[in-house]
Amino acid sequence: MTSLANRRSAILLFSLPDCLHSHRTRLVIKEKEISAELHEIDINNISEEIKSISPYDDFPTLVDRDLILQNSRVIIEYLDERFPHPPLLPVDPVARAKFRLALDRIENEWYPEFNKSYNNGILDNSFQDKIKSYFLEIVPLINNNFFMSTDFGLVDCSLAPLLWRIKCLGMEIKENKEIIDAYSERIFNKESFQASLSETEKDM
Repeated sequence: MTSLANRRSAILLFSLPDCLHSHRTRLVIKEKEISAELHEIDINNISEEIKSISPYDDFPTLVDRDLILQNSRVIIEYLDERFPHPPLLPVDPVARAKFRLALDRIENEWYPEFNKSYNNGILDNSFQDKIKSYFLEIVPLINNNFFMSTDFGLVDCSLAPLLWRIKCLGMEIKENKEIIDAYSERIFNKESFQASLSETEKDM
């Protein structure tokens, strides 16, 4: 890798190959067609140069000139404001607040629950029951097209990594299956989603 110090004019993203937070950040970048250099990190072999940027091995990490951001939620909202087209959060303040509540729940409840329950290609049964209940709960919000909208947004970007892993692990949600499957396929068929997948995620 060429010295990162010489590449600060470009947006750099350092992400892990199998990480929910990294995956949704890559998806936002691809959906917005942001010109960014994506660097996949081997957590067991991190260079000193990257450690100087992210000293606590906190990934994803975004570098935009002199700005360094960790925390995927901060990153994706920053990118949505920095590159406003297409917008991934609603303009209406009430809808925007509802989106942010949904994002909080996904990243603070479902991402940690998945990570805790996933082991060697198997999901704990208790997690499967919980996540099925959650997707059934949001069926009215994803029935028409995307989450609460006809447009793809940050909540869809955040649900996508979970849905992909659930599909790859062979987990089925039988109740309202057609609605959930159709929603999943709308996301998976997007060029931005396919472009966001790491080789590890493709091979799941």
